[in-house]
Amino acid sequence: MGSSARSLKEALQRITSSGIGEIDEINEDLYIQKACARWLRAIHRILAPAYRHELAQAILKKCHDTRPDILLVYKGSGVDVELIHAIKAKGIFTVNVFPDYSPHAYGKDLQKVIGEYDLVISTKPFHPALWNSVYGYSNRCVFVPHGYDSKIHLVQLPLSDEHYDMVLAASWRPEYDVLAHNVARLLPEKSIKVAIAGSGWAERREKFPKHWSFVGAPHGRSYIKFLRSGRIAIAPVNRQVVINGQIQPGDEDTTRTYELAAAHCFFIHQRTNFVKTLFDENTEVPMFSSPEELVNKICDFLPKHDLRRSMANAAHRRAVPAYSLDERAREVIYNINFVIASRK
Repeated sequence: MGSSARSLKEALQRITSSGIGEIDEINEDLYIQKACARWLRAIHRILAPAYRHELAQAILKKCHDTRPDILLVYKGSGVDVELIHAIKAKGIFTVNVFPDYSPHAYGKDLQKVIGEYDLVISTKPFHPALWNSVYGYSNRCVFVPHGYDSKIHLVQLPLSDEHYDMVLAASWRPEYDVLAHNVARLLPEKSIKVAIAGSGWAERREKFPKHWSFVGAPHGRSYIKFLRSGRIAIAPVNRQVVINGQIQPGDEDTTRTYELAAAHCFFIHQRTNFVKTLFDENTEVPMFSSPEELVNKICDFLPKHDLRRSMANAAHRRAVPAYSLDERAREVIYNINFVIASRK
């Protein structure tokens, strides 16, 4: 639960069930194995080409048996150029939903195949304008934002059981590490209760204040329960990335941007031009551009329970249902139909 790919698939299933189409699936998890133990990961790396071959054969068989109009691939790390060429040769329109900040950041195979799809639907607002100049692709790219999954992230009731003063749920990244250390340095009150969830943090906990809590990587409803345990949630983004020595744009938003609002959380979001179009920072979601501004806002909002609740309510009203994955799925289908029609 909580996988962006699975959530979008289920949203597409819900809206296509109303009569605008049919959807079938091939679950990559059945073919490309994952593991936690180091020795198992080593075995899976050796077997990876065989796994990808089986996945390709399953996709080709499904396309032969069902003769779909469209093949939609979510990111598709296990899909190669030859497979997409074979699918296109059957007259099937190929679409990639790309959820990350750069198609160059996940290996040469994915970087190459992204340019072969008939249409790429990116969750990043800056991708379409830079698709040719920065990334070097000639295919079509359109933007459809992330969204929240109403089955997992939607909570109608305001916060009631706030155990921590500040929470952060995000996998460890160097940029987030720097931000967290600056927050620890700048917070004036050592009694402020802080909890961080996500992979990669526990191994580094000794570098943080001893009274901070590190709770692992919750998923699904546990993830939302954790976020709702904090009076203030923090939503950082990775603004800039270096790939092959070249600076490329990073995130303007993340799935947290929508999930926190749907879950009725009060949160402080890193300020970006795009996020400022989603929420009003004076009445819905306060924003920060520096660690100093973030800590000042944490200290300012902590004692203001009624204001935090009012702003969380306003952000929730803004997001629900407009920022749901069901609405995003409708945008996905609209864009696919629009591009197909324009090619005729």
